[in-house]
Amino acid sequence: MLKIAVCVKWVPVVARMKFDMETKRIVREGVPNEVNSYDQLAVQRAVELKASHGAEVTVITMGPPTAKQGLVICLALGADKAYHIVDPALAGSDTLATARALALALQRDKYDLIMFGYHSVDAETGQVGPEVAELMGLPQVTGVHQLDVLPGDRLRLVRGLDNGEQVVEAGMPVIVSVTEGIAPEVFPGKEALQEAQQKPIADLSARDLSSDLSIFGQAGSPTWVSEIRFVESPRAQQIIDDSVPAAEAAQRVVEFMRGRGLLDIGTRGPRLGSAMAPPTVRPPNGPAVVVLGEVGPHGVLPVTRELLGAAQPVADSIGGHVAALLIGGDHARHYADELAHFGADVVATAVDGSLEHYTTQAYAAVLTKFIETQQPYAVLMPSTVNGRDLAARVAARLQLGLTGDCVGLEVDAEGRLVQLKPAFGGNVVAPILSRTKPYLATVRPGLLPHLHPNEGRQARTLRVPVEHHPNGAVRVIDTQYNVESADALDDAWAVIAVGMGVGGKERIAALEPLRKELNALYITTRDVVEAGWLPRQLQVGLTGKSVAPTLYVGVGVRGDFNHMVGVQRSGTVIAINNNRRAVIFRQADLGIVADWNVFVPALVEALRAARPSR
Repeated sequence: MLKIAVCVKWVPVVARMKFDMETKRIVREGVPNEVNSYDQLAVQRAVELKASHGAEVTVITMGPPTAKQGLVICLALGADKAYHIVDPALAGSDTLATARALALALQRDKYDLIMFGYHSVDAETGQVGPEVAELMGLPQVTGVHQLDVLPGDRLRLVRGLDNGEQVVEAGMPVIVSVTEGIAPEVFPGKEALQEAQQKPIADLSARDLSSDLSIFGQAGSPTWVSEIRFVESPRAQQIIDDSVPAAEAAQRVVEFMRGRGLLDIGTRGPRLGSAMAPPTVRPPNGPAVVVLGEVGPHGVLPVTRELLGAAQPVADSIGGHVAALLIGGDHARHYADELAHFGADVVATAVDGSLEHYTTQAYAAVLTKFIETQQPYAVLMPSTVNGRDLAARVAARLQLGLTGDCVGLEVDAEGRLVQLKPAFGGNVVAPILSRTKPYLATVRPGLLPHLHPNEGRQARTLRVPVEHHPNGAVRVIDTQYNVESADALDDAWAVIAVGMGVGGKERIAALEPLRKELNALYITTRDVVEAGWLPRQLQVGLTGKSVAPTLYVGVGVRGDFNHMVGVQRSGTVIAINNNRRAVIFRQADLGIVADWNVFVPALVEALRAARPSR
């Protein structure tokens, strides 16, 4: 019989959280809580395995006394046992301190399969699962949307990539983080909840886990938030009220677009970026700011160039240099010159046939050894599927603080790296500091500019020795890329964001005339993907891609921060929503309060009438 443990988190309903613009604080009062949606999907899949394979399902949470309500929901869904890690000594734990507590709790028993949600919707880091895997010495597979049990204590797993998907086989015991598609979303009924209220839930204190309480809470957390910064919106925030007839409102939008040069459809307008070229090659003296390059099927990913651009002012501030590290098969060495052109002063390559396909164990071994040998000031990694997977594993192995999904980097007066993490669509930025070195951060793709290449730069090269490590626990079976759609969104002139306010999958066809008129591509929000209206590859936000089109048009989009942070580099933002209180209007250059079913056809006609003037 399989023994399955699922780690769950009791989180606030993010859509109900607000930011008070006057007091500059997050308003949590009156906000209800729920089981983190990804964790609930993991519980549901575990319960399905219980039905098909006779598994025993245990749920574990760490949190305040109210978090017990989440365990009751999990028991009502079909879990057999529940443990609540609750102790004031755990307050203020960052991801590493949380992972320590969970790992110690999980080690009290022997589990074949330990499941996490891909990340929590309130923090979006995705770090705890891989950190627990490292602390327990278990293999990990992240971002899984299909999980099947095979003979011989093995699993067949399908994990989503940024531009495709990958099939792997993993032996048990193993830790797996799951995402949308792993199971249907199910909520327990009233009777099941009443029965679950009577089931025992065991409490675990910090001392039940370790006699050394300094490894928990704030004392055991290498990272902390130094302050909360409010960022004024750069958007014009003009509004066309619903009292204006649709035809007149459409004409106003066309005039607005004309004033911004947006009637020249397809002409790339100014985008946030830098016209500067990298500085001359620095000598490899002083501390290094290491950029981990990532290579896709079409070469170096754009995020690598963004990281090299972000590393330049950091290196200058500390009197150091920028080093790029490429890990991969024989083809990886061919990109050394490109990295030098975009700002690397040193290019290190770890090249070996065993590294042709990404696996956590092999890449973590190379990166860990490189960090221990080189002792850099900071390591910057892409916040891609594999980047997040790798960064969390290495952070736990080296006991380092890790900040995920940064949108900016600074060096303070004390020489510390300040890692900027966004919230509420970028209106709020939390500067994160760390007590450990090297500083370790993942940076969100598509949010930072890169420097213009200087093809005359020649960097010093360094060959990194590769030690072979057996990796029989996780084996890559197949990798399929969907490169065309990923490349198209990266270079889209205009996008139409489909929100839940569109009303249904069948209603999207009514947006086709506008999409064609604007030569736009569709993007969407996580809620729309979960509803099955559009594919996951079109999801934009913290849990999806980031885009930087010249024109963004949101239709029925609420404007929650976890979507808007993925579009903040858009040139012009136009929002259409029938709710005058929609948050997206605060993030828009122009907002139209209207029923999109009436307004969009009027806008299409107005755009067509303006065609001769383009």
